[in-house]
Amino acid sequence: MPSTTSDSASARRPNILLITTDQQRGDCLGINGNAYIETPNLDHLASQGVNFTRGYTTCPVCVPARRTLLSGQSPDTHGLRKYQDGLEFNPPATLPGELSAAGYQTQLIGKMHLHPQGKRYGFDNIVLSETTHYRPQSEFQKRNDYVSWLAAQGVTRHPHTHGINGNGRITRPWGMEEHLHINNWMAEEAVRFLTERRDPTCPVFLHLSFFHPHPPLVPLDHYFQRYLSKDLPGPTHGMWSRGEPELHRPVIPPDSATGPYDPEIIRRATAAYYALINHIDDCIAYILERWRGYGSPDGNEPLYILFSSDHGEMMGDHQLFRKSLGYEASARVPFFLTGLGTPPVPNEARSSQELVCWEDVAPTLLDLAGVAIPPSMEGISLAPLLRGEAPAQRRDHIFGQCGGHHHNLWVTTATHKYLWFPRTNEEQLFNLAVDPKECHDISGDDAGTLDKMRNLLATHVATRKDLTYKREDLKPCRNQEPHIFWPQPTAA
Repeated sequence: MPSTTSDSASARRPNILLITTDQQRGDCLGINGNAYIETPNLDHLASQGVNFTRGYTTCPVCVPARRTLLSGQSPDTHGLRKYQDGLEFNPPATLPGELSAAGYQTQLIGKMHLHPQGKRYGFDNIVLSETTHYRPQSEFQKRNDYVSWLAAQGVTRHPHTHGINGNGRITRPWGMEEHLHINNWMAEEAVRFLTERRDPTCPVFLHLSFFHPHPPLVPLDHYFQRYLSKDLPGPTHGMWSRGEPELHRPVIPPDSATGPYDPEIIRRATAAYYALINHIDDCIAYILERWRGYGSPDGNEPLYILFSSDHGEMMGDHQLFRKSLGYEASARVPFFLTGLGTPPVPNEARSSQELVCWEDVAPTLLDLAGVAIPPSMEGISLAPLLRGEAPAQRRDHIFGQCGGHHHNLWVTTATHKYLWFPRTNEEQLFNLAVDPKECHDISGDDAGTLDKMRNLLATHVATRKDLTYKREDLKPCRNQEPHIFWPQPTAA
């Protein structure tokens, strides 16, 4: 007897939609406790699946994180522990490559941020825009399909005539027509692919890779005004961070990673940042409605969605801005896994405090697609949690790192966070169970826990030739300003 439509749909391999944003903090979803940001569509999707409240990126800057996403490998394994452009990446296996070999149509729309531009890394096709800042003379960012599309719409001026820094805290409303905003362009590209250009005879893997809320902070004005009108709370200032801005008025660049900052500028930056996330939330709702809405032949196909971000944003917390740090605002990211047209998730499994990270994305999605996980991938499949089961492995800590001016390494456990800054040998310790915003550094108060966390970090750097981790040289900050951020003035 021929299968019914529903039987046929249930027998099909699931479609996979990976949605990533750039620079979105873990606390910037309503479902994660943020009472000010409006993300109703993402909140609903997360509530129907498994929302991981302890999701982390193990190198919180763009290029290393994206290598991890594609390969399922840690920065120590794939070889990039800091931001660096221009290095070709040749992993033994990639998420889109394995899915493509298994019969999936694989598509990227948005940001890839790997080298060389145009290399597909297993995607059948890519629609590429690393940034809204078109740099045709750059060796690394010559291609920008968004800018080419703008030109086809008759827009001949550079999209960055606003002059807003791509890493800074200055804001202004989007200065062109609404439909020309990069968030809208990405949504339309996704809809065009899913409704007009996809192969209907095979399952699809789409990586929808949004550039925002990464600066420049130029949201659509109606979203911007929504948040400017709210009584947004100010940033978190720990006991160890630099004092009130009124006491320090240095002239610092608009993209300075360290403050102190003007509170009003940070308030506007927060409003613009929330506005961009709110806009993306609406774009995702539009895409899903066009693809799977009433009357769509694709509406009954099984679909798994994984949503996350490559890193967070300090946004003035502790008088710090940007990313690259192991603090929760920078290293913890939104992370949920959900399904449409798939078996329901047990109610008791819909929120998880498992320690998960970007190494887990590729093995999880391959597992859900029924594709073997290559041995080169180091992450853990989270697919069993959708069934209310425990994962095959559980980690008791996450190790992270990021080189650069504020070179730092850290260990996060279920209850504590330890940070070490090799350039100054300073260290901090936080009890996340009672101090989730990392306001009180207990490196001088809890010698037992400090020793345990040092042991964990020591195991990860034991064979490193570029680091020297000697306990006798370590300097607990003891709830004082770390000199790595605010060097002490030299004596005259």
